[in-house]
Amino acid sequence: MLAALLGAFVGLLITASGSSVVHAANELAESSPENGATVPPQLTQIVLVMANEVTGQPQVSLVCDNNPVLPGSTTLGPDAKTITVALAGVLPEGECNLTWEVFTADNESDGQGRLSFEVAAGAAAAGADQAADAGAATDTAAADTGSSSSSVRSAASVSNGGIWLGRILSIIGISVLFGSLVLIVAAWPEGPEYVLALRFLRTAWIVGAAGTLIYVIALSAAVKGESFGNGLNPGAWFDLFDAGWGGRAAVMRIVFVAASFWVVARPERVIDPTTNMLALGIPALAVITLGLSRTGGSMAALGVLASIAHVLAISVWFGGVVLLARVVLAGPGEEDLVHAVHGFGRVSNPAIVVTVVSGLVQLYRQVGGELFSTGHGRVLLLKTVAVAAMLFVGMTARQVANAKLARASELSVRTADRMRRAFGTEAAIGLVVILLTGWLLTMTPGKVPDGGGGGNFAIHEEVFDEATGLDLDIYLEPGVVGQNRLVVRVNEPETGLTGLSITFTPPSDAPAEVFGVTQAIPELTGRGAAGTSDGNGIPLGVAGIWTMTVSAATSAGTFPGGEFRISIANPDGSVPTATPAPLPAATTTEPGGFVLTDPPAAETVVTTAG
Repeated sequence: MLAALLGAFVGLLITASGSSVVHAANELAESSPENGATVPPQLTQIVLVMANEVTGQPQVSLVCDNNPVLPGSTTLGPDAKTITVALAGVLPEGECNLTWEVFTADNESDGQGRLSFEVAAGAAAAGADQAADAGAATDTAAADTGSSSSSVRSAASVSNGGIWLGRILSIIGISVLFGSLVLIVAAWPEGPEYVLALRFLRTAWIVGAAGTLIYVIALSAAVKGESFGNGLNPGAWFDLFDAGWGGRAAVMRIVFVAASFWVVARPERVIDPTTNMLALGIPALAVITLGLSRTGGSMAALGVLASIAHVLAISVWFGGVVLLARVVLAGPGEEDLVHAVHGFGRVSNPAIVVTVVSGLVQLYRQVGGELFSTGHGRVLLLKTVAVAAMLFVGMTARQVANAKLARASELSVRTADRMRRAFGTEAAIGLVVILLTGWLLTMTPGKVPDGGGGGNFAIHEEVFDEATGLDLDIYLEPGVVGQNRLVVRVNEPETGLTGLSITFTPPSDAPAEVFGVTQAIPELTGRGAAGTSDGNGIPLGVAGIWTMTVSAATSAGTFPGGEFRISIANPDGSVPTATPAPLPAATTTEPGGFVLTDPPAAETVVTTAG
């Protein structure tokens, strides 16, 4: 009996001991970067691999140089052991400490620890020695302007609240100013004699100038990944010349808008035969810069011409109707007001035709047959509906004006009030059209044309596999050391795509601190396009011949994999040659940082890391 009790007691101890082993605290098996490693400031992720599976949500906190750093998304991989912490922005120089803690399914702590690493000095620690030797001349030139062209992104690839607000105000002010001046020249030469008209023109100029200034400041900061305050220095605006035609157009616009003050100071210059061409030409050039937002793609020359014609025509239409609603029809008046209303019909009708035709050309170039399947296409469809509504209201207002003013020699109070409401409605819809236009300019067109959809894509690779039916286009820009914008377009299959990812493997002679990157794109499950969002480009830390590998599966089978050699240049444009090395397993990333431009379902929302 005693022996049996003793055996049961020993068994109980063994069971309790075994239970304690099963529930021992989880530990860190490996990490990238390793504990004590030195990393570049552009580090985009931290990978923790635990010894045991994690059943609860892990928690992390990061402190660099004694200051808290807000990490991005923390995700647990399919193996339930790999934790990926996304980082947003550049890490400060100095020591960083990542504190982690994992939990059980019952939300009880299952282990905690700390990972320490050092952030190297400099804006591009990875390969800093090579870049310093190869680009000494470039660095000297950059010191004079305060930046390096290698760190400047395409203006078409960046977007934020400041850029959007400035662009909208700039478009409204410039369009109203130019359209008003055209109407004055064509049908209302008495306009500059009215105090109300003078105030209106100067207000339009102030709105346009303020918006353009905000736009240039925000854009010059965004293309270099800096804060809005850094763009306040006019010297930084010269970097926009390296940001593609969108950046150059922004600089030209602020010059032409500033020069337009010469016109609004004395609007009678537009009707003076000795100055009218210059007085109307300066605001026209400011409007033309609005049409240089997207210059890439197939039939680029036709696209530029159509875009310029579109912005000029819509400005004549919208600016004229705003002048009518706010000034000409503000109250009763003499025969010159009647002439202005009739003249607007003669001016706006050709402008409407040009607006529609040029818009259809751009629709074909940028969207093609994907009007309903992409986010850009759906917003463009909404804009088309708004333009149609504006056209309907405008035609009705013109019919009323022709009927009421057919034999009128002056504008009565009742007629002015009725027509003001009609033209005011047309102007309000025009404002909606401009807001939608500003929204469209923040989106990648659904039809990514060869050479890039509005960005300066230095690299374009085509992937086609007949066995699986996979057909992709991969775009990368600017193709130099640092953050690179990635755009992936799926042409086929229409549905059933899974496991799409793009891997970038560094050259074999790359420094140990330069990591490869695997960008998973689970949002693309069929035909459509997706691209990296602002501030979440692909970090390529050294110049040389990289290997880009594509992985995916379709309903017809698994894609065997395709490898491409891509050249990543130094700031001076040189590309050292080397054989790419295998990608370390610890550098694989979790999904993040991609903006889906044509989601598989309307409710899909993709957020960026951080």
